Amino acid sequence: MRTAAVIIFLAAVFSGFAPFVQGIAAEELSLSKAPVDKDGRFYNPWAGEAGGSFLDFLRWKLSKNPYAEEKKRPVSFPVVRPDFDHLNTINGDWFVWLGHSTVLMRAGGKTIITDPVFWDVNFLVKRKTPFPVDPSGLPGIDIVLISHGHYDHLDTKSIEFLRDRDDPLFITGPGYADYFESLGTRKHASLNWSEVYAAEGLVITSLPVQHWSKRTPFDGNRKLWCSFLVERPGKKYLWIGDSGYFQGFREIGDKYGPIDIVFAPIGSYEPRWFMKNNHMNPEEALKTAEDLRARVFVPIHWGTFDITDEPLWLPIERLKEVYKEGNGPILKILGHGERLVP
Repeated sequence: MRTAAVIIFLAAVFSGFAPFVQGIAAEELSLSKAPVDKDGRFYNPWAGEAGGSFLDFLRWKLSKNPYAEEKKRPVSFPVVRPDFDHLNTINGDWFVWLGHSTVLMRAGGKTIITDPVFWDVNFLVKRKTPFPVDPSGLPGIDIVLISHGHYDHLDTKSIEFLRDRDDPLFITGPGYADYFESLGTRKHASLNWSEVYAAEGLVITSLPVQHWSKRTPFDGNRKLWCSFLVERPGKKYLWIGDSGYFQGFREIGDKYGPIDIVFAPIGSYEPRWFMKNNHMNPEEALKTAEDLRARVFVPIHWGTFDITDEPLWLPIERLKEVYKEGNGPILKILGHGERLVP
């Protein structure tokens, strides 16, 4: 029974379909809203089958993992307990990586958290690295950014916790209204690609990524996937919750760059034949930061959940190997719970 449940859950996360439409120029990608097909499903206009087929998913799960022996070795990462009392005395912006795609940031006087996942996703997907702090010890949250609807990025228990404690504004792409209404949240903003939320000197822009979204076998690509550019006077921060590498990053960099800090995912990328459209490997993440004209590149989406073939330590070690200091972005690797004060 548990094996069947695992297959059903992973299929919902890793298999799906997004149709392909030709004829949209690359320079238009960062300037237009996400298209929908005749069934009302969002899709990536520059890509093929973003989620892969169910048969591809089965092929992956039934194939031999070349990293199988390496994954048997125990692995652990240092966890730092953030000193929020000290951070709150800083007169300026700061950032804390809390694992996976969860970044806590103070920007323009607002406290923002991204893709909050405070506990295990469920009995199938458990944290391999603990959350760095008891969630009750987090500072008050003003804004929550959600990149897409996969369970390791949109966690209902964490959403309900923040709803009850802080009553923040939840910002997503379109398609999430029913979900948040069902949870009784009072404040929710829906931003299609290139749409903007602005308040009190802070500007948040939804921007395209190459991904997809699914929470049940029946709602594939009904909820849009996004990255978010957070701007306050003189500073720009771009957070990419999950994405494959695509040509639009260069167009985004041309329009919005240079970007002071880019948070980009580096993990969950093997096997490449199945994951490439949806998850960047370290080399592609570095190229993404370069395309975006990032001044600082902070890798995220590694070392927290073991959901693909590569061992948890490989993404960050591979990134260290391929990164070369020079004219590109400065690489800043944060441990779980570690802070960045620009």
